[in-house]
Amino acid sequence: MMKLPFLLLFLMLFLSTSVIAQNKQFLYGFKEIPQSLLENPGGEVSFSKHIGIPFLSGAFVNVGTSNSLISNLFANDGLDIEDKLRSILFRLNSRDFVSINEQLDIINIGFKLKNDKDYLSFGFYQEFDLISYYPKDLAVLFYQGNTDGNGNIDLNKSQNINDISFKSEIIGVFHAGISREINKELSIGARVKIYSGAFNIQSLNNKGSISTRLDQNSDYQHLLNDVDVTFNSSGFIGTSNKDFVVDAVKNILFGGNLGLGFDVGFTYHLKDNMTLLGSLLDIGFITYSKDVVTYKINGDVEINDIGLINPPADETLDYWDVISDDIYPQIPIDTLQSTYVSFRSPKMNTALQYKFGKHYRQAACSSSSYSPQRGYLNEVGIQLYTIFRPKQPQLATTLYYSRSVTNFLKAKITYTADSHSFSNIGLGFSTQIGKFNMYANADNLLSYNDFYNSKRIAFLFGMNLIFDE
Repeated sequence: MMKLPFLLLFLMLFLSTSVIAQNKQFLYGFKEIPQSLLENPGGEVSFSKHIGIPFLSGAFVNVGTSNSLISNLFANDGLDIEDKLRSILFRLNSRDFVSINEQLDIINIGFKLKNDKDYLSFGFYQEFDLISYYPKDLAVLFYQGNTDGNGNIDLNKSQNINDISFKSEIIGVFHAGISREINKELSIGARVKIYSGAFNIQSLNNKGSISTRLDQNSDYQHLLNDVDVTFNSSGFIGTSNKDFVVDAVKNILFGGNLGLGFDVGFTYHLKDNMTLLGSLLDIGFITYSKDVVTYKINGDVEINDIGLINPPADETLDYWDVISDDIYPQIPIDTLQSTYVSFRSPKMNTALQYKFGKHYRQAACSSSSYSPQRGYLNEVGIQLYTIFRPKQPQLATTLYYSRSVTNFLKAKITYTADSHSFSNIGLGFSTQIGKFNMYANADNLLSYNDFYNSKRIAFLFGMNLIFDE
């Protein structure tokens, strides 16, 4: 049986399972903030130009947990921690996943063209993204071996390899987009992205199983059945810590693996005070060709004479050395250094907004650039968000209310529900004093008094110089 430290290390990888990643529901449709164009390139613009404060124009971090595993693990309930870990191991399923996303907007600039209909924006941001699903069958195999849990070898049990699915990458993104006002009812936009991959590890679309049988000599034989497993890496294996950091910075700045992508979006006014928005983001790929190492296992594999035994109670056994000495040499692993392609995780947004409470002073504006959406104090809406992940799409629905509190302050409150959480309340604001704009948002406010039970924590912050029309 696996000893406690190994099991603890294995399970802690899955105790920060984010229920929804990268959903910036505060920004979506918030046209007073320039970074909203990154969520919908067809969004409307209420200013003539903007300059993001370098490295501070947008910072986003998103982490969380799909259930209260951390609080259950460290609860003062008198239960043994190994019993808790075992309970958690069997409670999780192959749909549980670790997901972390971080973005830093380094440069963001935009301005309206002379035709007064097009707004051009461009910039550069860095992103870290990780998604890893919980391999339930393999976790149980590591914990109790090929037994039925009572120490008896189970010849009828087959462990699924398909659950191995993970991807992590650090990239830099140069982008340029344009939003065009077709008429008073419709605006459309598109954004082109050049990706520069600094680091990537991934293992997706694997298949196969592990089983045990008795051979003709009544010895146990372990089988890898119809296995097709691939592990890709770039900028990771074979580099020192110093080289890794230096190379990562260089590769983020277009020194390494390049890719191409695009965003599209629209804004359509159904009525004077009712608006429909939609966008598709990150339709693209990255070709990894620098410092590439790929490991592949394919076909059927027989493993014999494994020396895994239960040691006496007063002794320990280094299982990893046994696995390395007895198992690895019997598995035919192909090592390749060929280019591979990693596809981005596309995102889809759609929202319906309704405005009310006319601001008569603003509505009386006679400027030729006046749009009918400006003269309202309040806005309510619903937003649907989808990110397409390796195993299945992750969905979220957000209801929100925003209000122009003063001439320089607008606030927005959101309520987000998804398959794991129905209590995510967020609050944010955007303020502009002179040309200086600052915005901030925090999600899942109800969990801040009980951090270990929180299901999702996300922060968003940025500063810009905005020049009004």
